[in-house]
Amino acid sequence: MSLLNSLKKALTPGSSETEPREPSLIEAQIGYQFNQVSLLEEALTHPSFDSKNERFRNNQRLEFLGDSVIGCIFAKWLFQSFPDFPEGDLSKKKSLLANGENLAEIARTINLHDHLIIGKSERLSHGNLRRSVLEDAFEALIGAIYLDSNFATAERIMLRWEGLFHSTLENKSSEFNPKGKLQEFLQSQPDNPKISYHLTKQSGPDHKKEFVVELRINGTTIGIGTGQSKKKAEEQAAQAALRTLSPD
Repeated sequence: MSLLNSLKKALTPGSSETEPREPSLIEAQIGYQFNQVSLLEEALTHPSFDSKNERFRNNQRLEFLGDSVIGCIFAKWLFQSFPDFPEGDLSKKKSLLANGENLAEIARTINLHDHLIIGKSERLSHGNLRRSVLEDAFEALIGAIYLDSNFATAERIMLRWEGLFHSTLENKSSEFNPKGKLQEFLQSQPDNPKISYHLTKQSGPDHKKEFVVELRINGTTIGIGTGQSKKKAEEQAAQAALRTLSPD
């Protein structure tokens, strides 16, 4: 573990960096022990870390790899878990699972923020807690596991959070068809409220239009949505209305 020792020496009190925790702690959290500790250290090294030593590489390359590995794991899991779903529905579910907030949530469950090798100024501004930083680090971590072992092992580690996959899909199911979900909700109300969509603004060049739609219930605006098509704007307005009418 000479690389880690060199890293610790580089992190002197006068340095602009802060010291990470021992690699063994994060290994215990994820249930995997690295053969090449240098891969783990690379996965944990944020671009803000500047040791002025070429041996310390940041995690951007591993993030690139991990993104594809995670996408493949999600695709396989969805394919096997929902055998009767068409390609379009599987793609929507995959987008929800691969969403940055979902990956950041997994990172939080293993306290990944405590293990990042990150610049002092970035840590002082709590950059290690940012969603984008956690998402990137988690992708890099899975990429490192893949390189250190194989796809099956990376898949096994990811499936430790299978329960979170299910809860994410359940909690965000309205995003698949927000207009239908809203219609279903309104039909359950005793006064049978009337819903209507109104295009209120259209701007931008023909190749990049932006539409603004107001969703009104019994004539009162409940949700406003924007999108590069009228359909997308209506869906955004329906999602906004659902958050207002059914916040839970």
